[in-house]
Amino acid sequence: MQLPLNIEDLFTQTYDGFKALKLRSANEAITVENALQRAAKSYQTKITRSKKHGREFIVLLVSPSAESAYAARH
Repeated sequence: MQLPLNIEDLFTQTYDGFKALKLRSANEAITVENALQRAAKSYQTKITRSKKHGREFIVLLVSPSAESAYAARH
């Protein structure tokens, strides 16, 4: 997976009110997570399963203040 210079450009969708990136592969999710760690960005990763879409990895871009609010909701 080729990453852009600004990692936040990948997050074009929303999920639970946060910017999100949906991926099908665990390796792609790990690549994005590593890039977010290097950029010192806060994120959460959810793994969802459905009959229609199979397994999806959803990486949420969260701000430090929103991170505690997300944890309180889930």
